[in-house]
Amino acid sequence: MSGEQRWNTVLLSGYAKLPANTTIEAAYHILVVTVLFDKRTGVIVDAEASMITELTKNFVKKLLIGYNLNDGPEELMEVFENFYYGNAKKALETAIRSLFIKYKDYVAEQNPFM
Repeated sequence: MSGEQRWNTVLLSGYAKLPANTTIEAAYHILVVTVLFDKRTGVIVDAEASMITELTKNFVKKLLIGYNLNDGPEELMEVFENFYYGNAKKALETAIRSLFIKYKDYVAEQNPFM
């Protein structure tokens, strides 16, 4: 990560309880979704989710990267609704929604008069 990119990105994380009696719940107990976004544009530039398989981790990452947080959660939730059918679907959606709440708080903190 270049120096300019490092100072223009902000990290957000969202958490959610995982469904009981699943492999992911046995390993992690809580789902964590973390994103780095460009604070100038709101676009997610990197992402990670605490999933069991590399395939799932990479798939979730690809769905998140490039999304503009300024567009709100609805379109992104629709993407996950249409393309993600894993056991942690509801937890993943909850964690992502919490990212948007934190993003809204971040924007309000940065622009207190908006």
